[in-house]
Amino acid sequence: MDRLTTLRTQKRAYIYGVVEQVNGEWVFFDEDDEAHEFISLPEEVELFRFGQWVKGWLGEHGDIYMSERYTLKNGDRLRYMKPLSHAYEQWLAQLPDHAFFHFIHLINEWNFSVYDCLYCYNYMLFAEKGVNFLMFDNSLDMCNVQHYFDGKQNRFELTLQTGKKMIGVQLDH
Repeated sequence: MDRLTTLRTQKRAYIYGVVEQVNGEWVFFDEDDEAHEFISLPEEVELFRFGQWVKGWLGEHGDIYMSERYTLKNGDRLRYMKPLSHAYEQWLAQLPDHAFFHFIHLINEWNFSVYDCLYCYNYMLFAEKGVNFLMFDNSLDMCNVQHYFDGKQNRFELTLQTGKKMIGVQLDH
C-alpha cells in the first residue's frame, strides 16, 4: 500500500456533510451542523452517488466535475479529506517509508488515526538529529508521541494519559 492510500483509509480521514442552497448560495453543512461556504472547501471532493463515493472537483455555481459534469441538488452528500497542519504534513513526508508505515501501525494499534493529531513540533525541519513532539486525541484517549531521529534510526515513544507506553524503533537501511 502506498502513502496516499494509507492516509485515505485512515479512520476520521474525511469531513462528511450535506449541501444545501441558501439564499442562492451553496453551503456545506458538516456532521456537527456547522455551515461552510463553498469557497472554503478544497477543490477535490467526493460525492456519494449510487452507493459509493465518487471523486470530483468543485466547479462554480454548484457543479462537480467527475467523468461528467454533475449539478448539485439540496441534500447531496459530500466528503473531503481533513487538512493536516503544515508542520505535520512536512513531518510525515520527511519520514522514510519504513518509518512512516511503522508509525501508522503504532498509532492505529491504539485506535488513533493520522487525522487525530492536534499538535506537531517538527524539529526535522531544522536539524538532522533531535526529537519531534506530537499530540493526538481520538475523543477517548490522549497520546503524546516523541519521535527521536538521528539519521540511523527513528524511535517512536507513545504515551497515553494513563501512563501506558509503547516504544517502536525503525533502523534506517
